[in-house]
Amino acid sequence: MSKFEGPLKVSSNGRYFIDAKSQPYFWLGDTAWPLFGQYSLEEAQKYFANRARKGFSVIQSVLAWGGGTGFEDRWPGANFEGNRPWLDGPRHPNEMYFLHVDRLFKIAEEQNLVLAALPTWGYYVNDIHTFDEEAAYIYGVWLGQRYKHQPNLVWVNGGDRIATGNESIYRALAHGLRDGDGGAHLISYHPCGWRSSAQYFHEDDWLDFNMIQTWTEWSKIYAAVLADTFLTPVKPVVLAEGAYENGPEYPQGPISPLIVRRQAWWAFMAGGYFTYGQNQMWRMEPGWMETFDTPGAGHMAIFKQAAVSYPWWKRVPDQGFFASGISSERTLNSAIRSRDGEWAMIYLSSPCHVQLHLDKIVSRQVKGRWVNPQDGSEKEAGIFPTGNLLEGKTFPEGKKQWFSTPDFWEDALLVLDGL
Repeated sequence: MSKFEGPLKVSSNGRYFIDAKSQPYFWLGDTAWPLFGQYSLEEAQKYFANRARKGFSVIQSVLAWGGGTGFEDRWPGANFEGNRPWLDGPRHPNEMYFLHVDRLFKIAEEQNLVLAALPTWGYYVNDIHTFDEEAAYIYGVWLGQRYKHQPNLVWVNGGDRIATGNESIYRALAHGLRDGDGGAHLISYHPCGWRSSAQYFHEDDWLDFNMIQTWTEWSKIYAAVLADTFLTPVKPVVLAEGAYENGPEYPQGPISPLIVRRQAWWAFMAGGYFTYGQNQMWRMEPGWMETFDTPGAGHMAIFKQAAVSYPWWKRVPDQGFFASGISSERTLNSAIRSRDGEWAMIYLSSPCHVQLHLDKIVSRQVKGRWVNPQDGSEKEAGIFPTGNLLEGKTFPEGKKQWFSTPDFWEDALLVLDGL
């Protein structure tokens, strides 16, 4: 395993993340909100090792964690050593607490994991007004200076709240972080419900990439991510919180492994990046460490393996591939192609038949293969003419071809390669 070189930056075209060597970096996130506030070192080591083996690259967590929306304490909780993040408020961080944070960053770095750290849960800004602009800026500067040289760090403002009415406080926190570390780390904003950071801060110079939360609206992920993908100025888009695997609270449930896969593939096919979450694990319910290997988490390893098997940073969302069978909402089918038209991926979210415009691939023939998103197994899909580059023809013939998902597959990825 090669050593991660950080901190992360944004590519020159604004579409994706790069490491310190300017190599494309694939964001596959996981959600561990209580990591800093509740994990022991032993628990963190086991968790990080598991996620690294599965191919996760980013872990989301909160420095000042109060228990999660609807369960917050009026003061951020103490960690397993009994230390709280602040002494008498965010103007005075607790050195003993942050020594444990330092150790967690180090353990994550050993596993090549980036920590997407929220300075505070939004409850302490929006609900009980622990922060004003001055406190937010002071806290931001302190954090920025302390972690200025930490390579595996991304800052995430917000915390499951809308910014409306508190924009100046969130901006002050962001400016404090930026002034503290001199711009060394990326900054985003984590909203709540069916919203995006772009609604509040897209044109702010401190917002380096957008984050979206969809909660139960998982059927609208593709549309939400695509909308931010095509905003200007161009910025990467991360689906930072969808519906958690096995989560009991979703009107559009149950959240099965199939729904987890759909969320990941839709975010990717719309030009964005995905953050997974497991209900019992992030809540640290009894037996939470036995939930590291639930099916949805395992399927994320297969998702990443397939997604990065081609130069994914060259992908272009292109629903124009479908001549028929695009479907909609919960069974939406989606497509990407490379900018140069040499390859394409089509994600079929349920058993179905689709007709595709093969002339989107700029070669004489195209070879197809099926990848099963559940287990990574593959099947040949055939070789077909595209209608392109025909002798004596000025224009392509525009070949179309029907494809059917393999028998007994819940969903399927069709990969097309030009020959």
